[in-house]
Amino acid sequence: DADIIFVSMDTPTDSEGRRDTTPIRALIWEVATRCAKPIVVTSQVEPGFMRSLNNQRFHHMAETLRIEDAIQRALYPEMIVIGSACGPSIRVIEYCEEWDCPIFNCSYEDAEFAKMAINAHLAMQVDTATWLAEIAERVGADWRIVQRILRHDRRIGKYSYLTPGDWRKSKHLLRDYVT
Repeated sequence: DADIIFVSMDTPTDSEGRRDTTPIRALIWEVATRCAKPIVVTSQVEPGFMRSLNNQRFHHMAETLRIEDAIQRALYPEMIVIGSACGPSIRVIEYCEEWDCPIFNCSYEDAEFAKMAINAHLAMQVDTATWLAEIAERVGADWRIVQRILRHDRRIGKYSYLTPGDWRKSKHLLRDYVT
C-alpha cells in the first residue's frame, strides 16, 4: 500500500574495500517485479549503477547516516539528495518536501558521486586529525584541548571529524575511497 518503496541494503564490501552490488541489483529487480511504485535506492552504489538499470521509476537517494547517530540523522536530515533519470516522480517529490531541509534533485551520477565525495572528504578529515594528534603528542600538546578549540572555529566547526584513527577500517569510507 506504500506510495514509495525504499531499497536500503547495505552494500557488501570485501576486506580491500571493493563493493559487490550484485545482491542490491537482484533485490531492486525483485521489488520492481512485485509493484509498479517508484523505488528509491539508498544503498551505496558506484556512479553509473542506477543508470545501468535503465528504469525511470528508480531513484537514488544519497543517504548520510552513520551508526553513532543514525536515528537523529534519519529523523532530522540536513539535506536530501535524490538522483533520477529525468527528474523525480511526483510521489518522491512530495515525500522529500515533508522534511524541513534542502532538497537536491539531480542526476543519478550526481547523487551517487555526491555520497562518495562526502565520504572521501570525511576520510581526509580523519587523516588530518590523526596527523595533527601525532604532532600534538610530539610537541606536548593535549589533543583533546586542541579538538575543542578546532570545533569552535567556524571554518572547521563542531561537526568536523577530529578523532584520530584509521578511516580505512570503516568499510563505508574505504568502499567509496576504493571506488
